[in-house]
Amino acid sequence: MDIINFIKDYWVLISCVLVPFLVFCFAMVEGIKCSLRNDILAIYNDCKRDKKITQFELDAILHSYRVYKLLRGNSFVEQLVAIVKTFEIID
Repeated sequence: MDIINFIKDYWVLISCVLVPFLVFCFAMVEGIKCSLRNDILAIYNDCKRDKKITQFELDAILHSYRVYKLLRGNSFVEQLVAIVKTFEIID
C-alpha cells in the first residue's frame, strides 16, 4: 500500500524524471549501435577489394560485432562479419 501511495503522491515527479531518462537511454543505445555498425562497415570496405584483413582489424570487427549483438543489432552486420571471416589474414 505504501508503494501505491508513493506513486499517487509523486507521479508527476516520477514521470518528469523517469520518462526523459528512458528516452535518453534508448537514444544512447541506438547511437552506440550506429557507431559500431559504422566501424564494422568501414573496416569491411577497406578490406573487401583485396579480400585481405590484418589480425588487428579482424579482432576489432569481432569485438565490435559481439557488443553490437549484445545491444540487439540487426543481421546486416552478421552477414558482413561472415564475409570478413573468409578473408585472408595478413600481418
